[in-house]
Amino acid sequence: MAKKLRVALYGLVALVALISLPIGLSWLLIQVFQALLPLTPYATMSAPPVAVVLIWAIVTLVMVRRQRGQRRLQLVLTASAVLSALPFLLILGLHLPLRLLYRLTTSPGQILWLYWPVVLAQWLLSDMTRYLVVSLAALILSAAALMWLTLQKRRQALRYARLYGLVLALGAVLIFPFVMHYRPAVEAAAEVDLRVVDEPGLLAAAVKRCQAGAEVRTCVYEPMGWADTQILVYRTWCGGHYAEEGWEPGAPGTPLAYDVKTGETRPSLVEWVLSPTPCNPGVCVTPFLAEVTYFPPLRYLPGHFEAPIVSPDERWVAFTARHVYGPEDLLVISNGDL
Repeated sequence: MAKKLRVALYGLVALVALISLPIGLSWLLIQVFQALLPLTPYATMSAPPVAVVLIWAIVTLVMVRRQRGQRRLQLVLTASAVLSALPFLLILGLHLPLRLLYRLTTSPGQILWLYWPVVLAQWLLSDMTRYLVVSLAALILSAAALMWLTLQKRRQALRYARLYGLVLALGAVLIFPFVMHYRPAVEAAAEVDLRVVDEPGLLAAAVKRCQAGAEVRTCVYEPMGWADTQILVYRTWCGGHYAEEGWEPGAPGTPLAYDVKTGETRPSLVEWVLSPTPCNPGVCVTPFLAEVTYFPPLRYLPGHFEAPIVSPDERWVAFTARHVYGPEDLLVISNGDL
């Protein structure tokens, strides 16, 4: 009985340390970053991941300090592999349970602090370069550790707990882009056709889903006008940031032409005579959207370039919609009469 109580007490202490140590060390790192660097969102957002890495390194050193030779290298390799896959494990393992808990609780605001590990993991994976670096590191380290363990232990490898941890880490990275589907912030009403301009691919969709979760915006869309009844000309503005006056969109890109009928996008190499006919979103957009909203009575939040534009034959409407402070999309919706 005393042994069980001691184990339970150790588990409680470990749980408290798991929660409090990253928070405390993150606060300390934020103070250091703010003292040494200009105050930017990246200074505060980068502190918690750095804290987690430092704590993980300390724990790993404590675990392997008595080990020697190949066993020490195996444990370090396994810890590095699991650490690299930790963002994927956190998002896949905690996102759905937290959403369920959020819906079941009567005071959702009191559990928002539980989301910080998921939000930080989503922020880390919200950039394609970081996503590729972290995922490749996790895949290479996990595969190397698994191969080393199975070749050395052969059939006895199934008895080692780290084997299953490595398989879980490898599987989380591989299935992540297939599970993390991205959806725009709006849905079309029944019998209304909605097209996503510049629809992201498999990996880009996973990155954009993380951007929506971490409220990160990188590029915005500017619908420039209709070249004819089915060609929409638009451009992206990337490298923007928030300022005191609001969102600064950054630098404009090359105009692109989107074909509503085929869904193809190509560079706009000709000088189109555009028809940028604006319309009232309460008339040409909102009635054709499903009852999905962030802030009633609005059914959607427009992007930086918020004026919808209607095609010359009035069959299509191009508009932008965003995930609160997160990414936005350029959408084309039918006029409900196709």
